[in-house]
Amino acid sequence: MTDLHNKVALVTGSGRGIGRAIAQRYAHLGASVVINYATNQAAAAETAKAIEAMGGRALPLRADVSRLREQEEMFSRALETFGRLDIVVANAGVEVVGQPVLDVTEADFDRVFAINAKGTFFTLQLAAKHVADNGRIIYVGTSNSTFPTPGHGLYGGSKAPGEFLVQVLSKEIGNRGVTVNTLLPTATDGAGLYADSVSEAMQEFVRSQRPIRRMGTVDDAADVAEFLAGELAGFISGQRLLVSGGAPA
Repeated sequence: MTDLHNKVALVTGSGRGIGRAIAQRYAHLGASVVINYATNQAAAAETAKAIEAMGGRALPLRADVSRLREQEEMFSRALETFGRLDIVVANAGVEVVGQPVLDVTEADFDRVFAINAKGTFFTLQLAAKHVADNGRIIYVGTSNSTFPTPGHGLYGGSKAPGEFLVQVLSKEIGNRGVTVNTLLPTATDGAGLYADSVSEAMQEFVRSQRPIRRMGTVDDAADVAEFLAGELAGFISGQRLLVSGGAPA
């Protein structure tokens, strides 16, 4: 089992969904965890409460990742509280599907890219500045970027820049022993558009597209995040791992 005792992790967008699953997994493995949220304070508090119930330490911090000043304050508070950062997971994002490129407005573009592209860029930049030597940086992208699909141009386009930045950062800070990798989850029960419920028709559609005939789960993503945060992944960097049950996306 991965041992994260005496480690500190910061997970953006960890009030719910994949971010929450990763935060709770890291806490279960011994890490102290910064729980980031933008608007849903109650969900972040619930995540922190669950971590504390298992004997872990959690610090909920509000920060809109699209605003650099708020991110800088979040990183500063995390360092003031715990003294170090060993793992940073850039997970916060907004999902938009079923919108043809021809229908995308400037307002749509600005909103989605502000969070998914700009927000991710500065999360990764701040992580590179502040994570300890031999630390871990993980970007949660999307399987859409591996398999362009109609209706996903805005969303997939906004998530792709993070993958490129991961590859660049892995070369720029690799001399410190820091690894930088991308996790690409598929359609996930309990996260994103499927955070609250998934219709039987959607479940059957997803099953029909995957050799492993089911949707992804938040624990599938947390399993990969656990591996990438641990010692076994110490020589893996600049990579992207597709978590899709054998499907191309």
